[in-house]
Amino acid sequence: MGTADEHPPTVDKTPAVDKAPTVDKTPTVDKTTSQDRRYGSKPGPSGGSNEPLGAYPAARPRPVPVQVTDLLGRSVLEARTQRICLAYGLVPRSGGLSRCYLARDAGLEIAADPHGVVTTVFLHFHVADGFTPYHGEIPGGAGSVPRRAGLWASLGRPDEGGKPHRDPVLGDTGAWDRWLLPEFLLHAQYAVDGQNLYRVTYTLPDGTPGASRAA
Repeated sequence: MGTADEHPPTVDKTPAVDKAPTVDKTPTVDKTTSQDRRYGSKPGPSGGSNEPLGAYPAARPRPVPVQVTDLLGRSVLEARTQRICLAYGLVPRSGGLSRCYLARDAGLEIAADPHGVVTTVFLHFHVADGFTPYHGEIPGGAGSVPRRAGLWASLGRPDEGGKPHRDPVLGDTGAWDRWLLPEFLLHAQYAVDGQNLYRVTYTLPDGTPGASRAA
């Protein structure tokens, strides 16, 4: 028999209560500025902030179109020269290190010296030797009108000029004009009528190919 001071264990009969999830009662802070509320937010990569316009990346400049006259003074072996020739459809007349590259459908021709350096660029404006007349902008700021008046309007009076004459081999030839431009010499040969372009020839002004193409 147990002693009088022994007591049975006390049982907690209080019903269990599930605890509710904790709620953050911290007040919400409005991060929009008074300027946003008055005028609205500006569109941009920062998600609508009023950043200065200068904070956005500047647009990339458009690449400057390459002109066929950029070939003057460059070796046909250079990768840049070959890319320009490919862009204009210029192909060598013969195998190996050719001295002549043609794009008959575009009215273009280039000539190189024995070392493969481009010395002359020709634009053909007549239907002969399988060439299609050249169309488009005439390099050197000469405009796009293949007439004497068009070249004079774009380039001003020429530095030199010549009258029509009869060549013992070529026969009748028209007048010609020549402009000494900063990058090259532009020689315009006209048809017998003295107005329509027959051919435009470009060479380096100092006569030493490669002198201005060190880069």
